[in-house]
Amino acid sequence: MAQEEQFKVFSKYKHIEEGEMIKKILHYCRKSNYEISFSNYKTLEDIIKDANVIRYFGNEPSVRRAIRLLNKDNKIKDEITCVMSDKCRARLDRLEQIKKDNLVKFKIIKGPITIVFE
Repeated sequence: MAQEEQFKVFSKYKHIEEGEMIKKILHYCRKSNYEISFSNYKTLEDIIKDANVIRYFGNEPSVRRAIRLLNKDNKIKDEITCVMSDKCRARLDRLEQIKKDNLVKFKIIKGPITIVFE
C-alpha cells in the first residue's frame, strides 16, 4: 500500500487551477448555501472530486477553510481531511492551545459582600 504524500506545495502553473477549485467550493458553501443548483457544480461527485484534489494543499489557510466548510454539508457522508506538514500541524495545535489557555474564567462566589469606602 503506497503512502500518500504528506503535503504538496502550490506550483507556479497548478496554482491557478487549484485556486479556482477553492473559490468554487467556497462559493458552494457560502453564497449558494450548500445548494448545487445555485453553484457552478452539476453533481455532488464533482464537488467531492475537487475537494479530494485540493485536500493535499492543507498548508494553505484557504484550503483548510474550504474543507472545513464543506465538511459541514449534510449531503456529504465521508469527512474530508486536509493533509498538512508536521510543522504546520504543530503550529496550528500550538495556536489552539494558546487560545484555550487565554480564555477568561469567571468564578461565582455566593455569600455576603462587603464594600468599604475610605
